[in-house]
Amino acid sequence: MREPWRGGSPRSVLVDARGLYTSGIGRYLREILARLLSDERFSRITLLGEPEQLHGFLAPHGEAERLRVLPFPSGFYRPAAQFAWLRLRASGAIGADVAFFPHYDVPLLGLPRRSLVTVHDLTHFKVPGAFAWWRRAAASPLLRRAVLGAARVITVSEATRRDLVERFPGAAGRVEVVHNGVAPGFRPLAPGEAAACDSRVPRGRYLLCVGNRKPHKNLAAAVEVLALLCRDLPGLQLVVAGGADPGWERVLRRAEALGVREAIHERDEVGDEELRCLYGRCTALLFPSLYEGFGLPLLEAMACGAPVVASNRASIPEVVGDAGLLADPEEYAAMAAAVLRLEREPELRQALVRRGRERAASFTWERAARRTVDLLYTVAAGEARPEPRPLQVVG
Repeated sequence: MREPWRGGSPRSVLVDARGLYTSGIGRYLREILARLLSDERFSRITLLGEPEQLHGFLAPHGEAERLRVLPFPSGFYRPAAQFAWLRLRASGAIGADVAFFPHYDVPLLGLPRRSLVTVHDLTHFKVPGAFAWWRRAAASPLLRRAVLGAARVITVSEATRRDLVERFPGAAGRVEVVHNGVAPGFRPLAPGEAAACDSRVPRGRYLLCVGNRKPHKNLAAAVEVLALLCRDLPGLQLVVAGGADPGWERVLRRAEALGVREAIHERDEVGDEELRCLYGRCTALLFPSLYEGFGLPLLEAMACGAPVVASNRASIPEVVGDAGLLADPEEYAAMAAAVLRLEREPELRQALVRRGRERAASFTWERAARRTVDLLYTVAAGEARPEPRPLQVVG
């Protein structure tokens, strides 16, 4: 249902939607788009991306007369996207009152002055070894252009805002924190639903890691923790759910050397129902990341009633609060000890599960999407940002 229009001039918006089905950014984009499509303040919405994907997503929303899809190259940090933007701009096809980029991979030339950009994290700069050199080289000018050129910038956590403002002190007044949310479908398994999960989860106890397998996720730590726990928790397994990465093979070789390779179950990208089963039956979500801009699996796990053992770095304490056990992600014994506490102290486990559900409930996509769309309208109705002078860049 579309939101009632309460006055003011209707506006047009252009959305970079090429990441519609990527992992964390895809979830974010789908939630924001759902709200935007229901808002009558925007009379024309143009989406850039893969037409088949976008038309499939838009089909339930109808109202084709206010929606337009323009083909645009998929993937981030690619020269093809920069050239495609320039061609569309020269043709006059992408004019709008405001442009929304849910990632800082923005046009280096011709970025609209009325733009809203979301910066999810600064992983390329905080954990440079986690990415190929060409990605790091591409990230720096793109981030700089986004911060210099956008009218407003969103970060998804206070931690990311601090990282960004530390790098661009002059941007502080234009950066706002809008926390991510958790989808309503992530909730504890009802008694009648548990049996339906039997075929989707391993038998016995298992730790769960959710997210891509890039080096900064520190899944090597999860393998070390698993090996440390095998004596106290015989039969313990590890489920890794998320897209693979070339560095994952090194982690598996370490698992082989530790004698725990057979206890590791790999799942590629999984749907929400399977994720809910995995969260609902796990011993704990193990989240040993070295750096996060937010950490959606933390919220999802807590919403599903899974206890959380997580890293104490970056945005993770901000998201978890007092609803999980935090430890240095490079202190494997400390993370293993936290898992053992959950097994040996049932009252602590129950308290963390209760607090986790309460905390997750305070992060809603409705609130996040509403504020984001309000910011889009504010930027659309305001004066165009002047051509920026160079900001001081620290580091």
